[in-house]
Amino acid sequence: MGRIPTFRSNFNDLRKLTLANLKQLGYVVSRSRCSGSVRWTRNGETIGTISVTVDLLWDNCVELEYTYNSEEQMKYKIELVQLPSNLGKGNVWYFVCPLTGKRCRTLYQVGRYFVSRKALQGALYESQTYSKQYRQIARVCGPYYKLREALEKLDKPYAKMFYRGKPTPIARRVFKWQRLNGIYNSGGTLRIDKYL
Repeated sequence: MGRIPTFRSNFNDLRKLTLANLKQLGYVVSRSRCSGSVRWTRNGETIGTISVTVDLLWDNCVELEYTYNSEEQMKYKIELVQLPSNLGKGNVWYFVCPLTGKRCRTLYQVGRYFVSRKALQGALYESQTYSKQYRQIARVCGPYYKLREALEKLDKPYAKMFYRGKPTPIARRVFKWQRLNGIYNSGGTLRIDKYL
């Protein structure tokens, strides 16, 4: 008899806003005020947009403006704090979760608000929902799909196999997954999961 489903939130299904994305868009520039929009897509179709204003000039905050459930206009600020990097090179920006008050680099939309992962009790990542059978299949077939993914990254413009005579991190991943895929294809009895 199957278990009763709990219908927990899945992090992979939630909309997320990360500081890395804001930095790539050029919104996180010291001593400036930038605004724009962030768009979420699924299968090439837009599933949501949000207006973002990053103010590092006066307030050190991110102002979010969006429509919730096609009727309720949401507009609020999330504080930003800057701490020294643990590498001793510069500073790192963090969101301050409006619900828990803890620092984070990613916010997830749960209900009406964007909050940190710590505010989501019982939420799971997609890989945590896989059955035992699926996990076994993924152990065997996983290297093939990981190899394809790494080769796609290597196909991008400006991606290089070698830099100053040494393999780049992307190339090292390709070599690793090629080796593991070769072990799988040769039909050897060697277990792949000890290499992962």
